[in-house]
Amino acid sequence: MSSLVLPDPPSSEAIHLRRRFAKGPKLASFTLALKTFTPILGGGPVARSPDLPSVDIIRVPTLRGHLRFWWRALYGHAYVGQGAEALARRERELWGGMGRAKKGPGDDEARAWRSQVELRVLEVRPAGEDTKPINLGTMAGYALWPARKGKNEQADIPRWAPGLQFTLEVIAPEGEDMAQVRNAVRAWILFGGYGSRGRRGCGSVCLASSGPHAAEWLPASADRASLRRLFGDVPLFAPEQAADACDMPLLRGARLFQGNAGAKPRDGSEVWLIALKWLREFRQGTEPAAAGSAERVGIARKPGEGNRAGRSNWPEADKIRRFARPSGKDSRGGFASRSEGNAYPEVHAPRPQHSATAAWPRAGFGLPIVFHFQQKRREDGEYYQPKEPEDIQLQWEAGGSEKLMDRLASPLIVKALPLADGRFEPIALWLERGAPRDGQVVMTQRGTAVPRTRVPFERSFRARDDQPLFQTLQQADNLRDAFFWWLEETRRAQEA
Repeated sequence: MSSLVLPDPPSSEAIHLRRRFAKGPKLASFTLALKTFTPILGGGPVARSPDLPSVDIIRVPTLRGHLRFWWRALYGHAYVGQGAEALARRERELWGGMGRAKKGPGDDEARAWRSQVELRVLEVRPAGEDTKPINLGTMAGYALWPARKGKNEQADIPRWAPGLQFTLEVIAPEGEDMAQVRNAVRAWILFGGYGSRGRRGCGSVCLASSGPHAAEWLPASADRASLRRLFGDVPLFAPEQAADACDMPLLRGARLFQGNAGAKPRDGSEVWLIALKWLREFRQGTEPAAAGSAERVGIARKPGEGNRAGRSNWPEADKIRRFARPSGKDSRGGFASRSEGNAYPEVHAPRPQHSATAAWPRAGFGLPIVFHFQQKRREDGEYYQPKEPEDIQLQWEAGGSEKLMDRLASPLIVKALPLADGRFEPIALWLERGAPRDGQVVMTQRGTAVPRTRVPFERSFRARDDQPLFQTLQQADNLRDAFFWWLEETRRAQEA
């Protein structure tokens, strides 16, 4: 009996001759050889797994999720005035999606949609595991801290080391569909990453080689003109067009800053640390600015002693001390009320420049924010009396419901952007995104919202009766503009 010989699958060169079904559109494809230049954190099927996967190292479902996000960031602006259903329909038509309950006979929206975009991951070659303990004193640790071991974990979560290589093949219908898919892949390479913490530069990818084709995917420089040429007529980096800001992140009205002119290194990891340092210094820096007006810029935190951080000049810690309930139990066995004493030792009494009016400027970097106060004195290691606030978070509530929400992603991306010649530039990209409609920032203690701490997102940056000790916060009316003012004033970066 002769053996059955199956034909080879069609090559990508002949893909345009294929159709998924008889009357379907002709298909086109492209293939990219990619490599990572920063550590990959997460991205696997199991969150916080102590072992890295041995198969499906680069997962198609994870990639598809990244590409869908960047497709929305590129094209979602066209649907802002049409409502969420119009955007959802177009996204399902291209990327696929589950159906929903029928609203009536002939409701075509209820059916499931098959994705028109096929992704294939080939030839994955890891560069090894990174199992070193994460040091919060390093710049990389500022991005990787979520992988530190928890109470019931034996070690920090392992990461894939930079240098992992893989080939991505993409198949989609010819024409406008393929053009949009190519732009989504391009945006993911330039501004995104694989796995979690992509907005802090983790899992960043670039082309494996900088040949002649690199100019199709990467810019010559990180300036707006070079980037706009890559994306054709898609509106990018035009804040003046963001009149109808919604809570969907968009590139249309985003603001982009690039590192000031100088050497552009070929080590992407090195450039990543430069971009991370911008954010860390803005939030926690203790040294006066080397450039710009030191009096107008100020410092984010007072210098500490040894390994112990100094007192923050941001207002949140002082306001938490004003609003928090004291630690410990009251006479009835419940948590003490605010009227039963201070929730702070007198040595750390709230400073008068930060009033008792709720304002939470760092909420603009994303939520939740967990606060940990030093509970022991420097000099003798004994606990402060009264103790500092415990179990404090900043969270947010959906409009009118007072329901605590889990997460609000940061609109800020800091990373190294790959260039066509193989070099990299540090960038800070603030996506266009409005505040959640009628949403409020609120302080919680032991999982319960503290009523007097609620403030609408639009008024959360600075209270009218505050005089921020971090002087940069006096130079703008919102966190985005304060951060970018600080970058320019200290000569670190300029608008692209």
